[in-house]
Parts: sequence; structure tokens; C-alpha cells
Amino acid sequence: MEFQAIGIREFNLYRKRPDAWVIDLRSREEFEEVHVEGARNIPYEDLEVFQEYLPKDKLYLFYCDRGSSSLMAAKDLSRKGYQTMSLVGGIQAALQNA
Repeated sequence: MEFQAIGIREFNLYRKRPDAWVIDLRSREEFEEVHVEGARNIPYEDLEVFQEYLPKDKLYLFYCDRGSSSLMAAKDLSRKGYQTMSLVGGIQAALQNA
């Protein structure tokens, strides 16, 4: 499967889908400080452990601090059969457009 890097406008549209899971890849502390409404927190370094619990019939919208970790996560999981997207600009983009 292919992954996509998307902007905040597309991110906000996709996250309304009933099959979409928004995944915040930042640390637990960063997540608790601020996060996108409805997001689940799976720190990037723990993603490999948790991926076995992620159903493959969902759309995963990843974001991190600025976009690099989410891009790597989206690329990696898409190779394993997941439908993934990465928010360009990360939480910074989401906060600027909140």
C-alpha cells in the first residue's frame, strides 16, 4: 500500500471518517500537554510493539512534533499492509490551524 503525506486541511477531513484512527507519535508527556482531539498516543519508539494490535482495516493518520517521525511510521506501516497518512508539519501545523 502507498502512504501519503498530507496537509492540515486533508488531515482534518480524513480524521472525520469513522474508520480513521489519529495516532500521536510523541512522548506521553507531550501528548498530555496538548494533542489533537480524539488522538491516541503511541510514542514512536513503541510503535513496533503496538502495531500487532492495530487492525489493518483502519486508516491511520500519524502526526508527531514536526512530521519526520510520522513520515517514517507511515512509510514503514504502509509496507506492512496498513493504510497510512502523515501530517506534514506535525502538531505544529495542527496547532496553527486549530
